[in-house]
Amino acid sequence: MSASYTLETLQPELQLTIMRHVRSTKSLLSLLKASPRFYQVFRSRRDSVLSDLARNQFHEGIFANAWDTAKALQLPQPITQEISAKFISAFTRDDQHQQPVLPLEISISICQLGPLIDWFVQDFWSDCLGNLKRLGAYVGLQQDIQVLESPPSAIEKGRVQRAFCRFETMGILLAPLKGTDDEIDFLIQGQRFLAQYAEDDVEELTCVRDYFVRRLWGVIEAIEEDAMRAKPSDAIRRLGQAFGDRDWFSRVPKLFHLDYIENMMTLGLPFLRQVLQSQGLQRAGLVMAASTQNPRRFSIPLSHKHFEAQQHPPAYDSCPTYGEQEFSGDDLDDCSQGWVFANRGKVILDYNMGSRKGLRDWGYVMLDSQRLKAAGVLERDPEELSHYLFDDGDETEYHLHSFCKRQD
Repeated sequence: MSASYTLETLQPELQLTIMRHVRSTKSLLSLLKASPRFYQVFRSRRDSVLSDLARNQFHEGIFANAWDTAKALQLPQPITQEISAKFISAFTRDDQHQQPVLPLEISISICQLGPLIDWFVQDFWSDCLGNLKRLGAYVGLQQDIQVLESPPSAIEKGRVQRAFCRFETMGILLAPLKGTDDEIDFLIQGQRFLAQYAEDDVEELTCVRDYFVRRLWGVIEAIEEDAMRAKPSDAIRRLGQAFGDRDWFSRVPKLFHLDYIENMMTLGLPFLRQVLQSQGLQRAGLVMAASTQNPRRFSIPLSHKHFEAQQHPPAYDSCPTYGEQEFSGDDLDDCSQGWVFANRGKVILDYNMGSRKGLRDWGYVMLDSQRLKAAGVLERDPEELSHYLFDDGDETEYHLHSFCKRQD
């Protein structure tokens, strides 16, 4: 007779192997609810299974960054400047993420972080590729749309995951200084964090920062449009007046909207996702409440890091020169093909927050060789393309040789 096997009758070792290959918390919970035997095996090897589940959330090449974010989230509250400075001085030398079984609280934190980062990866990808396709139509790039619209490769997704993890870690470590009046401490702490990374890694972070500026400008414009309508305009206008002595949409408060956006970027990815997913009065309330806090400009440390890079240009000897030694492949540990493209011929663009914003609007340092070729940008002058800046909203406009309203 042939044996009949079900999930329930498999050997515990096989059941454990199946659980170790599950890639989402939702799938694991469904499996445990459906099978008492799987639940028994899970209880006996809980820490090991959750460690594997945590690792399955991220590209293996950037798991150390997810570990850093989870460790930062576990810091004692409230996080003091001293605790933050100590963490910054040591976190890049922490190799505990390599241990086979992770601490339970870290595994749980990473399992919660994974779906959150994935949501932003998808939104970021959609936003940047939309800008890249519109750029192609505007300047006449020869684009392979089928390749361009294909899902992100493992390397591309890993780069975006890495950038959002570092962005969240930076926000956590700068949080203690948001309520102070010492701008210098805020700047120094941010510079200490960014000093751990090369210039192309900082450019990935700046891509994320610019993405949030675009998206949050769109949110503020949507709130203003709601306020102009008959309903719920009255409620939103009353809400805006409740958060200040004057109408939130009058000329003077609107001058500070970029400050509010910068401050919101330090409030954490869960808050930012809530803002981007909410509508109407809930959305207005979240944004206006954040506007009452002492604003901190997330870009301050980034802009100073860019200034330092401009004064002391990084060495490109380890990077292939575009047109001479194109990549045979892409690797997370190497500078990206987009970075090489922007510095082709080792002629460094004026490296500051403003000059490359047009390239960052379509995530140039995140894209692999195949997608850059499909985008049709590799045969164009990167400095020329950097002049096209993007607004957010239903209609994307282009600003040739000019600064759009979000420009610092």
